[in-house]
Amino acid sequence: MSRRSLFSLPAARAATGALALAGMGFGLGACSSTGGSAGAGASSSDGSCSGVSGAHHARVVVEPSAGTVVAHCVGFAPSTISATTLLHDSGVELGTQDFGGSLGLGICQVDHVPAHYSQCLPSNADYWAVFVSSDGKPWVSPSTGVSQVTLHPGDSLGLRYDSPQGDPAPPPAPRPA
Repeated sequence: MSRRSLFSLPAARAATGALALAGMGFGLGACSSTGGSAGAGASSSDGSCSGVSGAHHARVVVEPSAGTVVAHCVGFAPSTISATTLLHDSGVELGTQDFGGSLGLGICQVDHVPAHYSQCLPSNADYWAVFVSSDGKPWVSPSTGVSQVTLHPGDSLGLRYDSPQGDPAPPPAPRPA
């Protein structure tokens, strides 16, 4: 069993460190849930950046189940945007848990998937895998937790609800924002 993108860490650390954290009770800490709202940057819920204000654009691509993909385009003014700000400004409902250090925020729930959870990342259960695409290039797992990810104009943040069996599959191929 491998949980490569469990905490958005490289494969070597995630397969051992993330499961160890879950096994040591780190999944029992405080969780938070926020419903994003289009803040400083405007957003679209169809993934199109057409008509979205902002000097720059980035996308959030969410795949809560096979065949279901929701994309949001977010406009922003600075030269970069944090993944957490992008998620918030996209309007995506988000439940997180802070694991601290380089792990940062763990993604527990996105748009009410799973419907309920008592532990953010329980062992042997589906989880949210995190991916980043730079300007339409193939998805990669970030080397840090999602709260340390910074995106540039044209980048995409991908979230896929995945099985703990095997390597996580990325969401559908991104397109430049």
